[in-house]
Amino acid sequence: MAADHNIKNSHKIKKTPALSYGYLCGLLIFFVSMFFGPSLDLSKQGEDNFYLVYINDTCVGVVKDEETANACFQSAKEQIISDSEEMTFISADLTLEGTNQVLGTMTDTEEMTQAMTQILSDCVVETLERAYMLKINSYMAALSSVSEVQEVLQQVADYYNLGGDFAVSIQIDSDRGFMVLTAEIGEVTDEEGGTVDRNIAGLATLEDELFDEESYTEELTADDYELGVLEMYFVDRIEIAECYLSPDNISTVDEVVSYLLNDELENEIYTVQSGDTLSAIALSTGVPTEDLIAMNDSLASESSILQIDQELIITVPTSSLTVAYVATEFISGEYEAETEYVYNDDWYTNESETIQDPSTGYREIVANVTYLNGVASDEEILYENVLMEAVPKIVEKGTQTPPTYIKPVYGGTLSSGFGARWGTVHKGVDWAVPVGTSVYASSGGTVTRAGWSSSYGYCVYIQHPDGKETRYAHCSKLYVSVGDTVVQGQLIALSGNTGDSTGPHLHFEIRVNGVAVNPLLYVSS
Repeated sequence: MAADHNIKNSHKIKKTPALSYGYLCGLLIFFVSMFFGPSLDLSKQGEDNFYLVYINDTCVGVVKDEETANACFQSAKEQIISDSEEMTFISADLTLEGTNQVLGTMTDTEEMTQAMTQILSDCVVETLERAYMLKINSYMAALSSVSEVQEVLQQVADYYNLGGDFAVSIQIDSDRGFMVLTAEIGEVTDEEGGTVDRNIAGLATLEDELFDEESYTEELTADDYELGVLEMYFVDRIEIAECYLSPDNISTVDEVVSYLLNDELENEIYTVQSGDTLSAIALSTGVPTEDLIAMNDSLASESSILQIDQELIITVPTSSLTVAYVATEFISGEYEAETEYVYNDDWYTNESETIQDPSTGYREIVANVTYLNGVASDEEILYENVLMEAVPKIVEKGTQTPPTYIKPVYGGTLSSGFGARWGTVHKGVDWAVPVGTSVYASSGGTVTRAGWSSSYGYCVYIQHPDGKETRYAHCSKLYVSVGDTVVQGQLIALSGNTGDSTGPHLHFEIRVNGVAVNPLLYVSS
């Protein structure tokens, strides 16, 4: 096969002096050819009319023009690549030395082609084999043929298949503008070419009657549903493209299959959402309930209370290729009702209270369950028979957004933190700022104190709707009075050096139910 090739074909033509090595070589060829070869009548004077041809500095003959040398060179290349069905790389230079001679004899083109072929055969750098690159997301592997790619994908699909006749097919990827293949999973057809009948809703014969209220009045039972795998498909985009590679870079079927099935465990964080239950989280993540409890210290048992925005560690397998299948299944066992919420507009969203504890129920269901690499990820209930009703958990929760707290001054240096200091407890934080620096309300609320307080000097206390209190001490001037309502960021005072102060600064406190806490845990800059 005339495969693509990469040959250094640099034509170097140079004129040499009359007594050069090329000249002597030409004379030798001339005298020999007088007896054994055809003569060349060279009548032009002053122009190059005699060309010595070199391949990688080896003289292979004499020609009258560059075109003849090129033709022989091309014939030699074609003979080299015709002996291989794969791509061949050769490193070779074609060089011509031109001189002007009175008489000379050119080399027979067939002899020159054979000489070139012999040299080129010794210059083969590497022969690349045709391969097919399988690309799945960031993973790539090369296999020897399309059939091997198909075999790899079929083995992966079979590994996760719980039942049903499904086969992988390779086809042109219609979404790509050039020749790229892709793969899909489809049902195996019967001997007559028809697809095996598997109703996607799980019913064998009652689908039409189900939606005809006049003709169908009987209730369905679990026995009316056909169980089994309905469909399979690859979740990840698969691309297959032809390429040429060194044999060392081509993988075997077993190597690629082993990699694709070698799932690695990876820790992820699941954030609890409204209505979540432990069993529901276990179903959606594919991590058994007992494993969730073992991985999270905040979960003592299956009855542990979940909080919205609570973070749970889940360990899930990661894979380069995700195979999904949907199966209609009969499932019986305990279940939990979804949590119900009673909303209280007087509470903040971080306030909640359980007003009814849950209890599990028992039921029989028929459901279409979607699996990702063998792990259940979604469930669509087709039929349900509740034998014992589950009691839902009822939670009262607030709707108001809780207030936020900001740093009360711009800039400044944190000169003293919260906690033990000089044998006492420092109940706030200090920012060293020049006297007269603007002091702003950290959050909105009502001013409960504004005036002199011995050790605090001039100070302001603000009571906030969430029960917290902020205090601003050692001020030089106050802009608010007791009873004023302020908003977050409003100017309330100027910093100073009043009261028990060792230098200009602002002392800032946050108190929760009268107890001082570290303000830096609540303040956002």
